[in-house]
Amino acid sequence: MRQKSKKMQKLDAKYSKLRRIFLDEYPMCQAALPGCAHRSTEVHHKKGRGIHHNDVNTWLSVCRSCHNWIELNPIEAEELGFSIKRI
Repeated sequence: MRQKSKKMQKLDAKYSKLRRIFLDEYPMCQAALPGCAHRSTEVHHKKGRGIHHNDVNTWLSVCRSCHNWIELNPIEAEELGFSIKRI
């Protein structure tokens, strides 16, 4: 397995800290779709990870069930404001 660059290791370390704080601040799922578990366990990157990876302004606190739905239904997720067009 290829090792991460030092730059990526720093970005991931920062992400881990920011993620922990974000989920503490937003413990309830912000999507609250049918079948929602209500408790947030994940961060959805509304603009994708790329350059917005550590931009908390583009994050959504979600449960696994809602995150799966958002990823599987990109058009509807965008219409609901859960995702932002990347192009």
